[in-house]
Amino acid sequence: MLTEQRSVIINVLKKANRPLTRKEILTKGRAQLPKLGSATVDRAINKLTEAFQLIGLAFPGQATRYELPAEQEHPHFICRVCDKVFDLDIPMRLPKVAFPEGFFVSGGEVVYSGTCPGCHGRVVK
Repeated sequence: MLTEQRSVIINVLKKANRPLTRKEILTKGRAQLPKLGSATVDRAINKLTEAFQLIGLAFPGQATRYELPAEQEHPHFICRVCDKVFDLDIPMRLPKVAFPEGFFVSGGEVVYSGTCPGCHGRVVK
């Protein structure tokens, strides 16, 4: 069931056009629905993730971010100044790797880092 709150979260992610943290979703969501509660956002994120309507992204040292499902796997870019994560609309090509016996690989992630256009010229953390 797509409640008003869940609809707002999906709309926020569509407008942002990049993966957002729970805090960013809450802040931007309250701009559309001022009474949007923190616990409601948590429940909605959990339900939408369980229903595969949101994808959670976990990068080391970063808060989990959420994005809408994409038509194809894609790499991400992390700005080392503002910590924002961006989708890169380019094909993802994982290198061929010979894994040790017994390993089963079900996916991979390509992550680039540097500075985004908004942070260009600022000092990297």
